[in-house]
Amino acid sequence: MNESMIKEATLKNWVLFYTASLLVFINFWAAVTTTPLYILELGGRDFHSGLQGTLFFLGAVVFRIYLGPLSDRRGRKIPLLIGAFVFGSTPLLLYFAQSVWAVIFIRIYQSIGLAAYFASGPAFVGDVAPFPRMGTYMGLYRLMSASGLLIGPFVAVYMINHFNYSTWFLGSFAMGIMGFLFLLLVQGPPPKASKKVGFFRETKEVLKDSTLREIYLGIAIFSFASGIIFTFAPVYLDQIGTLENPGIFFTIYSFAGIIASVVVGKLLDHKSPLLIILFLGFSYGTGLILLTAVGFLSQFMILAGILMGTGYAGAILGLSTRLIKTVSEESRAIAISIQENTIDVFIASGSFVFSGMLPLWGYEVSFGFIGTLIIAAMVLRLIKERKRLD
Repeated sequence: MNESMIKEATLKNWVLFYTASLLVFINFWAAVTTTPLYILELGGRDFHSGLQGTLFFLGAVVFRIYLGPLSDRRGRKIPLLIGAFVFGSTPLLLYFAQSVWAVIFIRIYQSIGLAAYFASGPAFVGDVAPFPRMGTYMGLYRLMSASGLLIGPFVAVYMINHFNYSTWFLGSFAMGIMGFLFLLLVQGPPPKASKKVGFFRETKEVLKDSTLREIYLGIAIFSFASGIIFTFAPVYLDQIGTLENPGIFFTIYSFAGIIASVVVGKLLDHKSPLLIILFLGFSYGTGLILLTAVGFLSQFMILAGILMGTGYAGAILGLSTRLIKTVSEESRAIAISIQENTIDVFIASGSFVFSGMLPLWGYEVSFGFIGTLIIAAMVLRLIKERKRLD
């Protein structure tokens, strides 16, 4: 096989992987946004809508205990196929679901897909991508996620409003199975020999690395803030009453994230990841503070959406890329499983803590306080880095 044929086969492999990932992310984000509404359609209450989301993310945390080590021992493709199959088959199960509790149990089943795919996808990129261009390839992977957030909920709501839930479920099932079939054609590196030491013991080994601990702390900070924004920003913007369409905030947020995934990915290949992450953290914190002024000037919502969308997508990309470059290949899926668990736990924690802050301080002060804390954390880390270089 000559060089041009190798390049063509490599390109085809990446196209298949990224296309499959996009279809998985479309299904994931569509389910996140439409399942609570479907539960209400079946006669459930807000409690049931909240319960399904909680069990979905907690289920993923539990299933990663097995699926994380599986990816390191058996290779990335098996967990990727498991994840794609679960995401693809879930809409078909929802098509036949006739009760609230059936939907809740199906969401627990779907959490297997979240546990399998979201840990193995970045690990696959880390295994196959050229090390000097890791940021670019990880940026493209994050671009698929951001595009799924933009496309999935829009297409799902459109089909539900113009047809019905059943039509959307069948269409989503078709997309999911297509993604699974694409992944069957993807070629991945063979698994490397690794000792079976168990999830918790290997987690302990990973956390001994101070650089990895710092990365997880950064992921926790941004996930905590993200849980607040996704839960409470829609309510806050709706209560202001001066905006015709508060939903435009997340459209801006998503578009900014898409652009950041490409631009930041390329920057990570040439610039210091730490400085890029700190700058993006400052951007995110500033956006949170600007959100408090939307009631006075509605245009601040646009600027806040750009700063926060860019800040979150770029910072998580930077942290994930730094994580993959730091951890050994044999422990890569475990390290990414810890990352995904950190994201899930701190998204839930952010929503919980912020709900306790609101009765005391209200939205404006609470948003401003969290934004100020994020900026302060970035400044302190920058000072520490400058002292180290001196």
